[in-house]
Amino acid sequence: MFKQENQVKNYLINWYKKNQRDLPWRIKFQNNLPNPYYVFVSEYMLQQTTVNTVTKRFNEFIVRWPNIEKLARSTEPQILKFWSGLGYYSRARNLLKSAKLINKYYKNNIPNIYDELIKFPGIGDYTAKAILGIGFNKSVMPLDANIERILIRLHAIEKPVIKVKNKLKDFGNKFISDKYSSDLIQSFMDYGSAICLPRNPKCDICGLNKFCQSYKKNLQLTIPFKLRKKSIKPIKYTRAYVIVNEKNEILVRSRPNKGMLASMLEVPNDVWVKNKKLLITDQDIKKIKTKLKSKGLFEYSFSHFDLETEIFYGNVKKAKLSNCNWIKKSKYSNSRMPTVMKKIVEMAV
Repeated sequence: MFKQENQVKNYLINWYKKNQRDLPWRIKFQNNLPNPYYVFVSEYMLQQTTVNTVTKRFNEFIVRWPNIEKLARSTEPQILKFWSGLGYYSRARNLLKSAKLINKYYKNNIPNIYDELIKFPGIGDYTAKAILGIGFNKSVMPLDANIERILIRLHAIEKPVIKVKNKLKDFGNKFISDKYSSDLIQSFMDYGSAICLPRNPKCDICGLNKFCQSYKKNLQLTIPFKLRKKSIKPIKYTRAYVIVNEKNEILVRSRPNKGMLASMLEVPNDVWVKNKKLLITDQDIKKIKTKLKSKGLFEYSFSHFDLETEIFYGNVKKAKLSNCNWIKKSKYSNSRMPTVMKKIVEMAV
């Protein structure tokens, strides 16, 4: 059992006072704590996305939606348009759904109780504890990759993270702070990003190395262990059609409200299939009588599969396509198209 929890906590909090990252969601307000709304938004944005990427977009988000009430009044197309480029669009939809629930049932006040937060879409154990600990100074310990790595090295755990999750929760609970939870949690996170790095940790300047069992056993370069990936990502195939009218407008439509990239804008494309031979020309394209020119192949990587797209370009008179949606060619990059569709258009035009 690790015996020096208090010494570790004190060291990290003092280190954090001098070395904390300057992140926009950490600005302190009431009770010398970050605005819970800022923490709430940032935790949704940080799911599956790097701190650097989120930092660039967070301030823009807050300017547009400075509080829960304003966010709850927004629409899904509006937030999806903003979210373009951040990926994992289900986060945007879940954030909006949660804001509307907080507006309706909690009078625009983010709840500070775990059992309430965990009910919101897109909030799991980590996110709930991060909001509680950082935004409300509640005595909890959320486990992100940085914190898990520090705990594994302190205890020299020679097993993959995925196989010791419960043990790490127990170890994490030993570091819970009654008074300084917000700063302590963030100190763990920052220490993992600056000192206890995934590769080549800076053990020579680490003030925790005297407590670190992996350092004493010379394991710090080999743990945490990672499970080897068992298979290569599968490939799916489609064909996309960039149709432009005489007003330099691009033919677009909304994707279904469920599934991949739900409710986002897209150019017409065939159903994505695993076997290229099974491709069937999109119904909307079949109705358009125009010559299509191939613009080549484009590959895009999603988290669970790669998408190979053959891109076609064509021109058509706007009058020939009634009840269709169009966007200006000059404005597609600022539309609610997902990144994959923007790149397809970019390659075609």
